[in-house]
This record gives sequence, C-alpha cells and structure tokens, in this order.
Amino acid sequence: MIVAGFDPGLNRTGFGIIKDLTPLSVLGFGVIAPRANKILAERLSEIYAGARQVLKDYAPDVVVVEEIYFANNPQTTLKIGIVRGLLFAAALEQQIKIASFSPAEVKMAVIGKGNATKDQVGFLVGKILGIKNAIPEDSADALAVSLCYINHRKYEKRLQAAT
Repeated sequence: MIVAGFDPGLNRTGFGIIKDLTPLSVLGFGVIAPRANKILAERLSEIYAGARQVLKDYAPDVVVVEEIYFANNPQTTLKIGIVRGLLFAAALEQQIKIASFSPAEVKMAVIGKGNATKDQVGFLVGKILGIKNAIPEDSADALAVSLCYINHRKYEKRLQAAT
C-alpha cells in the first residue's frame, strides 16, 4: 500500500510518500511552494496542480491530510481549510481514498506524546524511516501523517483479528 501524507499550508504544503513494506520505504517527499507574489487564487491553483502531479507521479492508494490546528488568526484557519479542500478534491478526482488525523494524533502515533515539538517530529521521522539528511519541516510533518495512517491501520487490523 502506498500512502501519501500532506501537511497543508498556504505558503508551503508538505508531502511525504511511504510504501507500507517491512521495512517501510520512502518513495519521496517534498514541498509544494506557490509563488508568494501571486494573488490568493493563483497560489491555490498552484497548490492544486502540485498536489495533482504528486498523486499522478506516485499513484497512492490513500491520501492522508493533517487536520487544521487552531490558529490565532481566523483568516489563516480559513485559508488552510481551503488548501485541505483542494487536497481532498485532487485525491477524489483520481478516485483515491482519503483520511485525516489531528496534529495531536499524528504526534502521538510517531512520538508517543501529542504535544511533541516540530524538531522532535522531524528527528524521529528521520530515524524511523532511515533518512540520514535533514528533512524540510513541512515534509517531515507530511511523512509523520503517512506514518500515523500506517500505524492506525495496523492497530485496526490487530483489533479485528482479536475479535
């Protein structure tokens, strides 16, 4: 199973693609970064096009998008919500299953505590996946979202087998 995780953002949307094998295999990661000098609609269009290309290139079985955390600025929350919607639309357009987890759930699945720092997430994601070089923060978060889905899925399978 190939899992595409996304960390939505208006300036930088991270993505991380993991194949659920033993051991886990990182197929790719990166950042969709629209040009900051463009108007909102053009930036959103670039994010949508970038997400569609990522999904086309990696053909994932599931797309997992991190849920919105509470932001102090309501406009920021709204814009991130729009980006999430575009990511869902790109996945549904290609008939890919979608899922989402809260930031706390993602941190809990990867670190073991829901209030981990971004540095802790990035460090452990690199260790878990055997990535030796520094991972961009948004990509590390996206890889963590993918890991969260994989861990959640394994847990559900164990529960089903036990019942």
